[in-house]
Amino acid sequence: MNRPGWITVVIVVQALWVLALVGIAIFLLTLARTASPGVSAGVKTGATVLIVLALFACASWYGLWKDTLWGWWFALLGNFALLAIFIYSVVDDGFGNIDWEMAGITMISAILPVLLLVPVVRKFYWRATARRGLTIDRQ
Repeated sequence: MNRPGWITVVIVVQALWVLALVGIAIFLLTLARTASPGVSAGVKTGATVLIVLALFACASWYGLWKDTLWGWWFALLGNFALLAIFIYSVVDDGFGNIDWEMAGITMISAILPVLLLVPVVRKFYWRATARRGLTIDRQ
């Protein structure tokens, strides 16, 4: 099936985001091995949260790839949840003490929710479900 260019971009970016989340989680687990026990527990908790979000993102990527509405919803909700976590992390210490590297990661994580809400993308996934419903009813 030929997909519009916007849809292909969203699917590829979501797949890259899954790989980034898994990569960061593996990096944190590697750091946890060399950290002190107190620090190690916190790093492992962060890695666990990222692994859960990566699994959620992987499921949403599969749904986007299969042109399903649930995949679009999973991707939208999961990416907004991660964006909210990152925004909280940036402003946690106050606006006078912003970690600019974390702010950059937050801006990068905002790309996917914006892409998912582009009208072409949103309409494609909402119409894909309607097209499937029509196909099933005709059989």
